[in-house]
Amino acid sequence: MKARLRPPKPIPADRAASYVAEGYWDDRGLRDGIENAASLCADAVAVTDNRRTLTWGELSRRVSAGVATLRHHGISPGDPVLLIAGNSAEGLIAYHSLLRAGAMTVVMDRRCGSADLRAAMRASAAGTVIAPAGERKRMEEVLASASVMGLEHFVNANVPALRLEEWLEPDRNEVAIVLFTSGTTSGPKGVTHSINTLTSGARNMALITETDSDTVIFMVSPLTSITGIMQMHLAADQCAALVLEDAFEPDGSLDRLNRSGATFLGGAPVIVERLVKAAEARRGWSLSLRTLGLGGAMLPRPLLERVTEEYGIKVARVYGSSEAPNATGSLPEDATQLRLADDGALMPGTEIRVGSAAHAQEGLIRGPGVFLGYLDDANNEEAFEHDWYRTGDLVELHGNRLTVVGRLKEVVNRNGFKISLAEIDAALLDEADAEECASFSLPDPTTGERLAVAVLPKPGRAVSFESVVGRLGSAGVATRKLPEQVVIWDEPLPRTASGKIIRSRLVMDTPAKRSLLAPRLLDPAGE
Repeated sequence: MKARLRPPKPIPADRAASYVAEGYWDDRGLRDGIENAASLCADAVAVTDNRRTLTWGELSRRVSAGVATLRHHGISPGDPVLLIAGNSAEGLIAYHSLLRAGAMTVVMDRRCGSADLRAAMRASAAGTVIAPAGERKRMEEVLASASVMGLEHFVNANVPALRLEEWLEPDRNEVAIVLFTSGTTSGPKGVTHSINTLTSGARNMALITETDSDTVIFMVSPLTSITGIMQMHLAADQCAALVLEDAFEPDGSLDRLNRSGATFLGGAPVIVERLVKAAEARRGWSLSLRTLGLGGAMLPRPLLERVTEEYGIKVARVYGSSEAPNATGSLPEDATQLRLADDGALMPGTEIRVGSAAHAQEGLIRGPGVFLGYLDDANNEEAFEHDWYRTGDLVELHGNRLTVVGRLKEVVNRNGFKISLAEIDAALLDEADAEECASFSLPDPTTGERLAVAVLPKPGRAVSFESVVGRLGSAGVATRKLPEQVVIWDEPLPRTASGKIIRSRLVMDTPAKRSLLAPRLLDPAGE
């Protein structure tokens, strides 16, 4: 057996013991999920992808055969194995098989680039790669140095399945999963999680979204992202059906969502917005969904209020990251307006401290779902302050509820060029026609992000796009830093109790406001 990678930043023994004593980490085994569901409801649907449907009994047998396939291929506990997969049944089976085999599973989306793959193989020392046929051909030069297994073998395994007692439960405290975050100033960082940290995050997700065995999860988020991993564990732990959507397209995905009777959708808000718009374009539109789990930038408030009030879909707010998934979120008893007002309550065992050495409002977090550290220990010094993870988010804490008010480095990344929001705000301080101004970032299909400015005009004053841009130009702001959208407000800009602008609310409320646009955005082909 090869030496297993130890957690890069071990959790202090006394705190790990407290997580066990409080029940945040427990001895629940992997077999208490899929295998238990197979014994209780073998013929119930477990997973559907764009090609097939598997029952819990079929899924359990294929996972067991997957463990046998890995053994046959020489995979031992602790071996690093790189899994490349899309949202498919074989990807799900391979993931659960690797966990049960005790491998250190490095996950990458099937659309990854060859440079990403090369970097991940180097960082993890993975000598074995599991990949679908199409991607193997595309990346054959990089994969030439690896032992390659076909992902398709995990749905059509040709080795006998193992009996339940023939595989041992893996150590829940060791590094089980590595996923890579997108780098900004440096390359991607390998985030390491144990089974304990993952299942703790999934338990939080079940609380936030009220998921149980009657839930049907529609999963658009990549299977290999932290959101996808959380939903795979959520489905297995709660015996909930999982519908995997590999190629999102609003109209077709809407049909599949409703046909499957999906009740929960979590992930990127833009996916939800596009689904709802596709539904509204149809006469007598409907969505089978009961719950939306949303993190990051929120959907426009008017749209959220409409789906909540008119169609009875509950919005569950989730805050977290690859490093600390589902750290806060909505509670089942939260009223609608509270769900839309902040980022939710602290989840069981999670602690948040406001203020770091870098900024008085930076949020620091620790808890049973927080990652074990980055694969490269050189990245951990800046990421942690003592044993608290530095989120990089500016936050406010009221009781046990969190509001994210901005980022430590607040920038707009337009076509790869970063624009400081603080610089724009400072240049607008003396805008003669405005009572208040604040800059913020909006998603843009062409440039990735675009710079917008929210303006509350003074009584009797008119604000134009040209006047705002002209004011910035006269303050010496470079042309490439000028905004492309000015949003006119008819009420005070949203602020926290301490008076800080809540930029996420500016994003949410923009669709309900009058916008003045740069020429590019006025072109029908633009946006």
